[in-house]
Amino acid sequence: MKILSVCLNPTFQYTLCIPSLALGEVNRATAHYLDVAGKGMNTARIITELGEEAIWLSHLGGSRIDEMLRLCSRDKVEVLWADSKSEMRSCTTIISEGMTTELVQEPYPVDPSVEGPIRALFEANYQSCDAMIIAGTRAGGYSPSIYTDFVRMAKEAGLFVLLDIKGADLKACLPYGVDVIKPNLSEAAATFLGLEVGETEDTTALKEKIVPFMEEIYTTHGTASVFTRGAFDVWAYGPHFFSEPVERVEAVNTIGSGDSFNGALTVALLRGEDLQQAVKSATKVATMNAKTLRPGTTIDRGERCI
Repeated sequence: MKILSVCLNPTFQYTLCIPSLALGEVNRATAHYLDVAGKGMNTARIITELGEEAIWLSHLGGSRIDEMLRLCSRDKVEVLWADSKSEMRSCTTIISEGMTTELVQEPYPVDPSVEGPIRALFEANYQSCDAMIIAGTRAGGYSPSIYTDFVRMAKEAGLFVLLDIKGADLKACLPYGVDVIKPNLSEAAATFLGLEVGETEDTTALKEKIVPFMEEIYTTHGTASVFTRGAFDVWAYGPHFFSEPVERVEAVNTIGSGDSFNGALTVALLRGEDLQQAVKSATKVATMNAKTLRPGTTIDRGERCI
């Protein structure tokens, strides 16, 4: 099968191992790694590791395009790209004393001229795919309609569609027959309830408020909801509510676990698993990612923080 992963927000991801992080001091890394990341690329990498074909649609730009393409080739991910006329961002993961700290650089806006080529690439390729995943916040410079147009066209062509987006973009796409939405619970609470909750916070108390929205989304749009909750049980609805426990493990790096879940869930559903079994399969893959040092992978290369 072939899956189109759309993420209009690419990034280089540095992972630094620092034995003891001291604010205000010089901190030297004992190991460091560089990967291509962003939700869409992490998702695409997992899909290829699961034995399926993934295409990543994104913009690239600035002085490091060749470097990013080399890293994507290393991960066996085909890239469809247009020049953003802006530099690509870099984000940094610091692993120190058993904790993961993420430093996020916000993206540079793309030149308005990039949207036309991105739309042309989508139109030339989406009908050859079995599914589409849209993940992550789009960078500034794109029109608000780009995600809804992609979803409408994909569903008219009969593609399976999973969305890991939030806010107005997510709400605007729902009427077009999205198959599954998979924000984390923090994003879902902000989108549907207007509540701010931390991504690692125990959100059990929100269950009685969020489940009615999950039911409404399924009843109104036929869309299943799957909300990941960090180390806590996954909540899902379609056609009924259920939860899936998350295995308690000693996590090495949790960056990309949600994206790993996206890719694995889509692959499992396309292979014929029902939603409950697919959520179980995806949870296992996300846990495997959390036990690896690099983001968005299930492959343990033997790399360790020292």
